[in-house]
Amino acid sequence: MPVALLDDFIHVVILAFLGSGALLAGLVMAVFSALLSFWAGRVENRVMIQVGRRAFYATAAMIFIASALLETALVTHDFSLAYVAEHTDLSTPIALVAAGFYGGQEGSLLYWALILGILGSASLLASARLGPRLAAYAAGIMGAIASFFLVVLVMVASPFDVLAVTPPDGLGLNPVLRDGGMLIHPPVVLAGFAAFAIPFSFAAAALLAGRFDASWIAHTRRFALVAWGLQSAGLLLGMWWAYHVLGWGGYWGWDPVENVAFMPWLATTAYLHSSQVQERRGRLRAWNFALVILAFLLVVFGTFIVRSGIVPSVHTFAVSAIGPWFLGFLGLCIVFSIGLLALRSGGLRSGGEAGPAVSREGAFALQNLLLIGVIAVVFWGTMLPLVSGLVGQERVVGVSYYERAAGPLFVAILALMAAGPLIPWRHAGAPFWRSLVWPGATCALVLATLLAGGVRSLPALFGVPLSAAVASTVIYEYIRAIGRWRRAGGGRARALALLARRRRRYGAYLAHLGLAVVVVGLAASHFWQQERDVTMRPGQQATVAGYTLTYRGSDTRELADHSELVAAMTLGGKTLEPARATYAGLGGQSLTHVAISSSPIADVYVVLAGINSDGSASFRIFVNPLVSWIWAGGAIIILGVILGNAGSRRTVAEPVPARVASPVGVS
Repeated sequence: MPVALLDDFIHVVILAFLGSGALLAGLVMAVFSALLSFWAGRVENRVMIQVGRRAFYATAAMIFIASALLETALVTHDFSLAYVAEHTDLSTPIALVAAGFYGGQEGSLLYWALILGILGSASLLASARLGPRLAAYAAGIMGAIASFFLVVLVMVASPFDVLAVTPPDGLGLNPVLRDGGMLIHPPVVLAGFAAFAIPFSFAAAALLAGRFDASWIAHTRRFALVAWGLQSAGLLLGMWWAYHVLGWGGYWGWDPVENVAFMPWLATTAYLHSSQVQERRGRLRAWNFALVILAFLLVVFGTFIVRSGIVPSVHTFAVSAIGPWFLGFLGLCIVFSIGLLALRSGGLRSGGEAGPAVSREGAFALQNLLLIGVIAVVFWGTMLPLVSGLVGQERVVGVSYYERAAGPLFVAILALMAAGPLIPWRHAGAPFWRSLVWPGATCALVLATLLAGGVRSLPALFGVPLSAAVASTVIYEYIRAIGRWRRAGGGRARALALLARRRRRYGAYLAHLGLAVVVVGLAASHFWQQERDVTMRPGQQATVAGYTLTYRGSDTRELADHSELVAAMTLGGKTLEPARATYAGLGGQSLTHVAISSSPIADVYVVLAGINSDGSASFRIFVNPLVSWIWAGGAIIILGVILGNAGSRRTVAEPVPARVASPVGVS
């Protein structure tokens, strides 16, 4: 055997052996960590609890080593590994080659396990303050979850399978994935999915340990915010990617995979609000446990939908043997969770008297019901085609279903967002009603302006004014805070100190403001979008919604991995180049490259339909008002999450309700 071939053979064997060995070692350590942690927690053996926790750290280390080896194989174009050959090729830019790590079935599962190992280790490092039993059970649950993923990676879908014959080149990424969005959307949304396992583990551990106070909430608050923030960013980045790549003029189509990523976000949104009630008033305990568990179950359900391919979607992976494994895992999680909640149901009852209906506590309870209603609507819309197909009457669920069924619920949620921050924890009296004048006047003013402008769309007439009311409430709260800072004295340093002390509140307000901006962008771009199909010869013009475009001509460009048919257009001195890309190496697959001229007022969105034989070109032109507000609002939301998560953690003790309520209620 020639020396070069021998070196390649040794390299392949060592890489595949080490990668598979690291996954197997991680599986052994994860199972050991889970079993030992459960036993040690039950008997409260502190030494064994430490050993179980360190076994989880070792699991994370093994997953990290396997991930590093797979990434090495990708960037070195080691096509002897089936995974590398299936998801990369020599013509793919190196950044997208590296992104192939999470671009396929096996790699995305490894990435999921990697994030779980990193975040799980971080959460366990500071878990000793929760007490030995709760911390041990949390380690055991995370070890069990990691064990499942590693079983799948070792036995069903290993990224280190070796091909019998090494091809000279790989198959490459799907053309849709050959975009910068591949570098930002999948890793963020997958990390968000993995992060939901941390609050779930500690919630389930608290139930197992019989600890129903808010200590587990205080410990995992940051991880819940991280999961929610990652999922928020992942959803918005997915919308941005679809908007820039797919060429249909939109960004959200209520696709099943979009839906299953949206539902855990809704459940965690409810939890992040209602957890404040348990911390402040000692109530809604059952709600908080149920919402965290529901969010994780929806994550597992969503992962099953994506992996199994049972629901048609452009986002799902190819049908594989992984689906039944995730279905079984989902079933186990449901049985475990329902059984645990039923077992501890007696301890989840809140003591003392319930707060009045018109109070912060009542607002959060109503919000929970509304968000659960939205989840039910989205879940049914996602599963109806499958369920109806099983009985021979396949039904298609369109956008109109979600608008009719979920729209009123979203309107009510927006109204609560406008009024909720102004509602006191105790009974709402005259000061509360007076404070509603500000958002109420703003809502009325915007509504009158829309009606005067001829707007008659009911969703727009509800959504935009209520979003303005939400924004006005946030501004009102910040103005009040500034007034308090000025009265307290101490200048800018004092103001910053007060902001840092209440960063959770003002970070949440900032997230509310961002969501209001997003809703305005969604409403404007959806209800006032204008569209036109045109065919133009070079030098001709077309006007859509007041924007005039001039077609200059077309050209063909040969690039490294594809060719492009480009049409040049001008818009107010700016050049737009919509194109059609063809990938000869991928069987002649073609892809639309959209040209977008974006401004705070509107996006001019141009899609090249084709070049005709007479030299003319056909275009589809959209004018989408305020789309940039969606992305700006998303940035504000993330800024709010960062503000609420920054600085040192301050543990808030849950008040213990009195056994016999006093005449004035529970404090």
